[in-house]
Amino acid sequence: MAATGVVPTGRFWRWYGAAALASGVFFAVFVQGLLQAKWQVEHPVVIPGDDSPGVAANMGNLIAVPIFAVAAIGCLLFPLLWGIAAFRSWRGAVLKDLPAITTVLQWVALLLALPAAMSLPYSWVGVTALVAADLVAVGVVLRPRWSSWSRRTGADPV
Repeated sequence: MAATGVVPTGRFWRWYGAAALASGVFFAVFVQGLLQAKWQVEHPVVIPGDDSPGVAANMGNLIAVPIFAVAAIGCLLFPLLWGIAAFRSWRGAVLKDLPAITTVLQWVALLLALPAAMSLPYSWVGVTALVAADLVAVGVVLRPRWSSWSRRTGADPV
């Protein structure tokens, strides 16, 4: 029995697979941030009138490179967990709380990924994709609850 009180059947594996694909956006945003920070470290801006080689102006990027690298590797966990949920659902195994836990982890990662996405060029694309990925995850987790609601009320399923 799932956390929502409804036992998901094998048909939910497609939704879990869609959430796995959507959650790949987190990895892409952090990799793009990593590449941009690394480029700015390798191409320092020399400040005229200052005798520094330009490294002092890029100190934030020096710190951002390992942080973005670790975050990108950590965000590979989301597609992995959604893939496990899809495979287990496809095999007919009962899922308990794995989709809900993955969704909560994605929302926590969104708090870290939004500032990174805002610092990238064309930031609206990254922010929109991150929010859309989290909304897909919430929709997938709440889908069994919506299905039981539609059966109780007689409304058309979403």
